[in-house]
Amino acid sequence: MQRLEVVSKFVLAMAASVVLFMSGIGLPPLGLVLLPLVAQPVLMFGFKFGIAGGIGVLCVAIVLLAILAGAELAFIYAIFAVMAGMLLTLLGRLRVIEYLVAGVALVMLALTAGLALFFFGSWGAMFSDFRQGMVQQLDAAMRMQEKIGFSQENLAMLKERTPQIIDMMLQILPALLLLSFALIVLINILYLGRRFPEQRAQWFTLEQLREWKGPEALVWGLLACGFSLFIPDLGTLGVVALNLLLVIGAFYFAQGLAVIGFFFHKNNVPRFLRGLTYVLIVFQQIFTLLVVGLGLFDLWGDFRRLSKDKAAPSQAA
Repeated sequence: MQRLEVVSKFVLAMAASVVLFMSGIGLPPLGLVLLPLVAQPVLMFGFKFGIAGGIGVLCVAIVLLAILAGAELAFIYAIFAVMAGMLLTLLGRLRVIEYLVAGVALVMLALTAGLALFFFGSWGAMFSDFRQGMVQQLDAAMRMQEKIGFSQENLAMLKERTPQIIDMMLQILPALLLLSFALIVLINILYLGRRFPEQRAQWFTLEQLREWKGPEALVWGLLACGFSLFIPDLGTLGVVALNLLLVIGAFYFAQGLAVIGFFFHKNNVPRFLRGLTYVLIVFQQIFTLLVVGLGLFDLWGDFRRLSKDKAAPSQAA
């Protein structure tokens, strides 16, 4: 009976993961919601019935996709499979959450870059294809805005700046992909923490993410990348600095959110006001920049008094 239960859970985890993946690929608007959860059924099976069983689910799913849906989709699924395999292996061994998230996201980025190079044959062909896709999407968005009734002056300005927008998006594409992968990894980690609350102390050094604080050495990278943007004719180094600046800025954005979450929890702020605040932070650029600044100044202000709380036991002793 126990073996039958394991087999049924095995098949159910594999089917749920594949259905989430195919639904996210086939329905792009829902992909933002479904694709981050592709690995979740496999992770829950692996932590309940064993890491080897979870990796077995991933391998069988890849083979089935290769046979039934083609090698391309199987390769794309493999990116999520690698993430799931790394989380199954590293959770509890690599307990510093920023190292875990960054490490898994970097491996996913490297695997994505390798697969893109394999499919397109060259970086030039890949960026040319991306450029055409962005042009088509922007044209479709402008046609939609024109039907809605946006002013012709704003649409003309947007059309004029379309090449600059596309060039900028292509330049920061590595940072955007890395941050997207990091967000997917973090979503899966948070969900696992809720699903297995008794394992949190073994998996992470922090009890709550609202106590998280980024590495202090990052401020030097922020300063170096920020100042390098004012140096003309840096070429490739300028693009690298811009991508690093976005990634480091995301660290301080996360720290700012942790500070806000800490005081929300401390003052028992209602959930409605919390949700409204987070919506404003996501959709209003000025609030986003303020949160980044809050995370940066928390290095010196220590608004949550985390260092004093850690020093209290030794001082009492």
